[in-house]
Amino acid sequence: MIPDEKTVEAICSERRKLCEKTGLTGADVLPEHLHVTLWHVGDDIVPPTSGEIDALIQRACDVEAPPFQICFRRAKSLGRGALVLYGGKGSADLEAISIGLRNVLVRPDAEKKPPSVPHMTLLRSETILPPRAIKPIAWTAREIVLVHSLLGKGIHRHVGRLPLRGRQLSLPGFDF
Repeated sequence: MIPDEKTVEAICSERRKLCEKTGLTGADVLPEHLHVTLWHVGDDIVPPTSGEIDALIQRACDVEAPPFQICFRRAKSLGRGALVLYGGKGSADLEAISIGLRNVLVRPDAEKKPPSVPHMTLLRSETILPPRAIKPIAWTAREIVLVHSLLGKGIHRHVGRLPLRGRQLSLPGFDF
């Protein structure tokens, strides 16, 4: 999920404030690369083939949800020093979509690892920031975007888009 331009400005402003308040330094994620990580499909320096992308999009189509409000209220460092925004309380829709994507994107014979917390990476730093509240940052999510990140290159390519539509969350393998 990609934030709109106004939200990107708010995110970058909050990142600056966090760094100023905490002395955190590191490599910023470029504004045009900011996105919500819902489910991590895999790491590779080679881009996926068009057939692999088509298969991922086809499976992701099984996750139906209407456009909804994303609101990040917390920031913290994850492993390897990634400063991220995440929802905290009230992020049930994001978490439900993340679980739904896990259920349709992971092969049935593969071990299903626990879902990660949906988050947005802001920067990479060697300094670890414990969880803290931030001024809420919100926008309406209207689509799921498949992003291919080239490892260690700081390059993010949008390789597929899936509009959110529907009247209620309908997630295979997820029981509300």
